[in-house]
Amino acid sequence: MHEYLSMLSALLRYNVTLTLLAVALALPIACAGAFARLSRIGWIALAMRIYVNTLRSMPLVMVMFWIYMIVPMIGGRSLSAYWSALIALTCFEVAYFTEIVRAGVQSIPSNQYAAAVATGLSRFQAARYVVIPQALRRMLPALLTQSLIAFQDSTISSIIGVPEMLQEATIINAREQAPVHYYALLAATFLVLCYGTSLLVRRLEQRLRVDLRPGKS
Repeated sequence: MHEYLSMLSALLRYNVTLTLLAVALALPIACAGAFARLSRIGWIALAMRIYVNTLRSMPLVMVMFWIYMIVPMIGGRSLSAYWSALIALTCFEVAYFTEIVRAGVQSIPSNQYAAAVATGLSRFQAARYVVIPQALRRMLPALLTQSLIAFQDSTISSIIGVPEMLQEATIINAREQAPVHYYALLAATFLVLCYGTSLLVRRLEQRLRVDLRPGKS
């Protein structure tokens, strides 16, 4: 029991905090990135497209290795394993969130944006008060699903030394020599958390789909 509580403590201290911080940092950056992707200024849209496509084409573990090991070697400041994992996960999620936000914004009819501007709102105000609130409802299930994937990806941080739940289970197993027991507990914990959350996301998606039907008041 003590060993499992130690695993749960690592889950809360590292996996959960890494995920929440990465999502909180990535989402506002991704909102700006989505509008950069939709910008009429060619070089801004191109730069953001290169960033998104590059990060989405790389494995997260490689990004973590680069930030933790390679960047200090080429003159950057050395970071702790936790901060390296947080930066890598944030950069990774920015790329995915950007595409989700972009798709959500593009799902709103352009005439609503034009009508808002015509009433005297600035482009920024039209986006903030008219487009984004509607788009947020449509992209919320996808954002939550990607956040759940980020939570699963947080276990990768063990490879650079973050003492999250997977590494804690490995340390305990090295001492107790009961791999089936501890890794089964690890798998069961993630199954309950992730599957339970996915069910909630599915129910939210169904509810939003009903609310967004034409004629629904």
